[in-house]
Amino acid sequence: MTHGQTLVNFLGMKRRILSKRILLSILAILNVISPLYSQTPTPRLEYPIGFYQGGFYLNLQGGETVYTGGSLQKRESSLQNSIKTQTQLGVMPVRLLGSLSVPQVIPIPDGKVEPGRTGRVFFEYGLTDHLGILISYASNSVKGERSDQFIYSDRNSATGFTPYLEYAPTKYTVYKDKVYGLGLNYHFLTKNKFDPYIGLELGLVNFSASYRSTGYTNLYLQSLMAQGTGVSGRAALGINYYLTPEFGFSFELHGMKRMLKSNLFSSETFDQVGFQFGVIFNLDNISKDQR
Repeated sequence: MTHGQTLVNFLGMKRRILSKRILLSILAILNVISPLYSQTPTPRLEYPIGFYQGGFYLNLQGGETVYTGGSLQKRESSLQNSIKTQTQLGVMPVRLLGSLSVPQVIPIPDGKVEPGRTGRVFFEYGLTDHLGILISYASNSVKGERSDQFIYSDRNSATGFTPYLEYAPTKYTVYKDKVYGLGLNYHFLTKNKFDPYIGLELGLVNFSASYRSTGYTNLYLQSLMAQGTGVSGRAALGINYYLTPEFGFSFELHGMKRMLKSNLFSSETFDQVGFQFGVIFNLDNISKDQR
């Protein structure tokens, strides 16, 4: 065998060895990749819609009151009517902007209470498929208009002043508060787009309210802002509608009664009936989307 033939045979053997190594490498790679495609796909996590046991919900609501009442508001109305009667009897003069005398024949504007604004946020957890426990934070404010009572210097008076009623009505805050609540909701349907419910809730109240009291004379009303605390009871009837397992809309009618006390009074009540619209998020399903 010549030297050239030996070189050719050597090169041929090297090619066969290299081809065999490449083939073995390809087979090893396929052996790793193949199980990844042959495995059974991981099943999709369950995304139930509506209310159910273990669900965790965030509800954001806002609305208005359609009725306000209670002893606190009745007292304010009674005092307003009393000073109006005194002007009609000529006991108390009426002035415009504190200087211009207004004849008694001109009627005094009636006081009024405007619809109140409400806002509420609460977290609810499904204890069962029908019963949920919740914690909440709510704010309420009610404004109104009234004729305020002031005094002016009067040398002919024994006290040196005389009270008068300001003819031009002024806007003022009747009542506002913050309420921290704990309650239960009963949901009639489970895992349904339509989610009607009823709820009961107890709350702690931190409030401020207009509270007028007699001052220097039996005729003079001193306008003060009473601040204090209290407890509340709330009943609600509502419905949630879920567009997706994660998101929906809510509507609620509610009634609320508060028992209040402050440094100006030992016991007063304030009642409210209203409605609220809002949005609801199923945080349980949202968390599944992040896995």
